[in-house]
Amino acid sequence: MTNYISLEERNRIADEFHRGQGPLLPATIDEAVDGKISYAYLEKGLTIRFPFVEGMRVGGPYHLTMGSADAGFGIGGQIQEENQDTLVAVSADQALAFQGQEASLRYYYFEFEEPTSPLTQYSIEEGPGERIFKPQVDEAVDGVIPLAVLSQGVNLRIKAGFSLTLDALVSIYWWGTHADGCFVKHLTVGPDPDEDLVVRVEPAHLMPHKGGRVRVICTALSTTGTQTSLLLELKVASGLAVPEAVYPVDEDLRIPAQVQPIIEEGGIPLLLKTQGMAAGDVAILMSYTVHPYTGFVRRYYVKASDIEAGQIRFSVPTWFPEDDLYIWVWGLIHRRDGGVVGSPDFFLVVPGMHSASANPV
Repeated sequence: MTNYISLEERNRIADEFHRGQGPLLPATIDEAVDGKISYAYLEKGLTIRFPFVEGMRVGGPYHLTMGSADAGFGIGGQIQEENQDTLVAVSADQALAFQGQEASLRYYYFEFEEPTSPLTQYSIEEGPGERIFKPQVDEAVDGVIPLAVLSQGVNLRIKAGFSLTLDALVSIYWWGTHADGCFVKHLTVGPDPDEDLVVRVEPAHLMPHKGGRVRVICTALSTTGTQTSLLLELKVASGLAVPEAVYPVDEDLRIPAQVQPIIEEGGIPLLLKTQGMAAGDVAILMSYTVHPYTGFVRRYYVKASDIEAGQIRFSVPTWFPEDDLYIWVWGLIHRRDGGVVGSPDFFLVVPGMHSASANPV
């Protein structure tokens, strides 16, 4: 027999069921001191813990997440012991992805009416090394280049340090929504490598992207090798704001093209059509994934034989993670006369080992 009840009665019954639940307490990182984590600990890995609270049970499911502007991961599991903290090990590779960033930590315990823990924040030290800093635009506010500065130009800044040694060759790749607002610039570091590199971006490379977005990747070539920065992606303001979702999903929801997990020449093979190219141009392919420091920039000098063939074959370096790997790829053509044209971007997914084993090709 079905008994229909009022909302008030429903809430009363739910309160009875949930009377012994929580509240959830924050997750913490053992290696943190006053909200800060030193680089030395990142190299060894981290230990995250959260307390057992009233209402939890052995076998109860949880999911822990840690994220920053450029890195993130999630780990799921089950409560193992009653009245004991749950410990989650973070590998050195996962931890090192957060260096130099502000990271947030929380977990979800799905059997509670309120399943979300309080958020904890950590400041993580940048370590010594050869990585180039992520570029930044001085005038950007909350990830947006304001409308007021589009007609004036902006300053693109690369912080001094690490890869920016004396005489290092720095290449800057600026790609945006509009094909004709892109540029490629090369410069050398000196005479003072302790000064930030500041490059002026003129209105001609801003106005075409009005209402769209821009992306920037920098590389630094020195005696220690070639280093590639994290990707900077900014929105460009317009006269009318873009409608926004009240409850957005923080992902790119364009449908990705699914490719078979086949490796050739060290990566996923892709083709770039030579339509619009000329012999002597430089074809540039760039990509990034959600995993930090996995982006790359590949340059190729276009030959007459490539024009005749109608296409250039590239390989996008990758690996087979447990879960599906999402990759964004786009191209630039740097013409002999200095002009730059950008392609639309290509969004693809490479099935991970779990997916590949379930759906063999």
